[in-house]
Amino acid sequence: MFQTNQDQNYRPALSLKQNPFALEPDAKFYYPFESFEQRLQVLNHLVQGMDLLVLVIGESGSGKTTLLHRYLVTTDVQWKAGRIQIDRTSTSDKLSPGQKSDGYPAFVQQDVKDPIVIVDEAHKFSARDLSFLLQEALVPESSHKIKRLVLFGEPSLSTHITTLSESTARDMVINKITMPTLTKVEVDSYLQYRPALAGHTGESLFKPSVVKMIHKKSAGLPGRINERADRWLKKKYPHKSQSEGIFTLLRNLPLKTVGWVVAGIAVVVLGLFVFNQMDSTPRTSPQKKKASMYVFRAKIPAVTDSDTPEFDNRVATKAKETPPPAAAETNKQPPAAKQPTTIAKMPPQRIIQTQVKPPPIKPLSPKKDAVKNTIYRESWLLDQNSSFYTLQVLGVRNEEWLLNFIKANKLLQKQNVAYYKTVYKGQKWYPLLYGVYPTKSDAADAVKELPDKVQKSIPWIRKIIAIQKEVEAEAKR
Repeated sequence: MFQTNQDQNYRPALSLKQNPFALEPDAKFYYPFESFEQRLQVLNHLVQGMDLLVLVIGESGSGKTTLLHRYLVTTDVQWKAGRIQIDRTSTSDKLSPGQKSDGYPAFVQQDVKDPIVIVDEAHKFSARDLSFLLQEALVPESSHKIKRLVLFGEPSLSTHITTLSESTARDMVINKITMPTLTKVEVDSYLQYRPALAGHTGESLFKPSVVKMIHKKSAGLPGRINERADRWLKKKYPHKSQSEGIFTLLRNLPLKTVGWVVAGIAVVVLGLFVFNQMDSTPRTSPQKKKASMYVFRAKIPAVTDSDTPEFDNRVATKAKETPPPAAAETNKQPPAAKQPTTIAKMPPQRIIQTQVKPPPIKPLSPKKDAVKNTIYRESWLLDQNSSFYTLQVLGVRNEEWLLNFIKANKLLQKQNVAYYKTVYKGQKWYPLLYGVYPTKSDAADAVKELPDKVQKSIPWIRKIIAIQKEVEAEAKR
């Protein structure tokens, strides 16, 4: 378990709105992998079935509580949170005078004479309380009849129930749902999906080697995946406070390393001192510089100055201009005049550079702008050909979750997508549609271009006209 003040260590570095791998279940980060959705459908069927007892069994961190919450928000049945109070007045199993019993948290179906009761973490029941439930609540002649009891718990619960049921109701059917684990591919998708919902944009934070390590050490259990991913991100992106400076850094270094650092700083300071001393040496003033010049000249033999220096009046023949290929020849100086005492001044030669015209460039045809795919809504769907088809990828109740799903799976790379608002089981519902296709076979072929993890959700082909009818019906409400 991590300390609370460390829970958000990597959030600033990654610009996340919230912790994507919090240890407590969060409905916003629900990941609908296939095997989990199958368990959800089975649970929905068994809760409304005919058998008395349903067990949902899984290790700690397998997602039992997440499955329960998902069921409660997607079912048509209204549930009320409450507590089961164990009444032992009719049994010898009574509380001691100082013992208190607050009961066990549960969810009860409302407006039903014989209620359906769901209990999470039922493995925490004492053996006596569990026995009481089976003896008093599930026996037909009991006055505390429960229509159906659904218990979520760890594997030890299944062992206790099996043992107790043999002595209470031998003909009682026990339905058991075992929680699945995630495959390596699902773990990879899971580790990309949750940061994307938290606000991360860009490549996956987890390399394949890290995904492999997390999958192995978590055994594919979502809760343990969260714990491992959270721990790895804290090491990869540690939070540094603004007050942490060089002294804090030095304090955390080994003593020998600190000694080398201090020695290095001393060498740098000494070098700066020597440089300043050399730079501050006294400079010769202009007067002293002039005097020293005269002294230097006095040591040189006198030279006779001439008021009218002789120049050769002959004008040197102008060199023929040559093209640049003989560049080395243009740089040669003309032979010196044979006069021993005079040098003929040559006018500066002009170098003529030939300009090579580049071949004419053919004008490029203007490039057509790539059509950018867009997320459309109801008005766009109503404008489509009613005889065409589309793919429904999924349906969700949270609009923000849908938009994050589009971004996380990069659905706009090849097709337009659209979604519309409707009502399903008395609550808001947002179906997500991918592309529009003239024929049903074209729509079936388009399934292959979807990402693998989206294909696993089994997209289904729908007629545009059926969607247009739903949109029009919702507009009339």
